Amino acid sequence: MPQVLLDFTPELNERVKFWSSRDNKSPEAFMKNIITEYLEDLEDYEEAAKISEGIRAGDIRTHSWEE
Repeated sequence: MPQVLLDFTPELNERVKFWSSRDNKSPEAFMKNIITEYLEDLEDYEEAAKISEGIRAGDIRTHSWEE
């Protein structure tokens, strides 16, 4: 499996260790989870932005609750 080396400041390293221990995970598993969630959020944002643009451009029609 490919690996990535992250160069954290001592403060950030301590924060990661603190929160990973509260989550009962290793710092590595904690960071993998955080990065995965962040990327999923970015992908969701991109999809929402495309849909919003389609609505503004009139390419996507919206319906009221009554319809």
